[in-house]
Amino acid sequence: PATMCFAVKNVSLAVLNWNPYAGEKLENYGFGAEIISEAFSRSGYTTEFHFMPWMRALKDTEIGKYDAVCFGYYSKQRAKTYAFSEPYAQSSLVLYKHKDSQISYSTLEDLKPYQIGVVRGFVNTVEFDSADYLQKQEVHNEVLNMKKLLNKRVDLIVIDKFIAQYLLNTMFKENKEDFEALEPPLETKPLYLMFSRNVKKFDQKLEDF
Repeated sequence: PATMCFAVKNVSLAVLNWNPYAGEKLENYGFGAEIISEAFSRSGYTTEFHFMPWMRALKDTEIGKYDAVCFGYYSKQRAKTYAFSEPYAQSSLVLYKHKDSQISYSTLEDLKPYQIGVVRGFVNTVEFDSADYLQKQEVHNEVLNMKKLLNKRVDLIVIDKFIAQYLLNTMFKENKEDFEALEPPLETKPLYLMFSRNVKKFDQKLEDF
């Protein structure tokens, strides 16, 4: 018998496990993923989230394997490669120290003596990322940075405040009191979908989002 076919608009998204914004084990994949799904569904799209490490998400999206990568910070360099959506959430980027540490700061220059944990491939702030006088140690994710800080293998880490709080309430519950956020935050940054320019009609999906 003949069947009727309806064209379903679909969008495929590369995403990092970035709790609580997005996570494979979170309800509806997390509040950030829920915002994205809802926005797309209002424009008639179904949404597929593909979880993977950050560097792979960037590379696979760039070549057009996925429509967009979720939760990107803006940078001029990235804007040459990806088309940015309107921001849909924001992230407060902070420095954390071990509670035993006496570190405080008012400018980045004050941080020269310290080993600072960062995540490979992440954009932080323009000033921080271009500060080649700072001692930065790269790892693959925030959990590794939290472990290094707990074991005093770095002096500070750069991390999103919500992510730090989520990790402290889950994986690092027993050591929660050993971590302390520094004031002021490095920056409060908008979060974007970064669309691949190598996908046909990417600009239409961006506009619909």
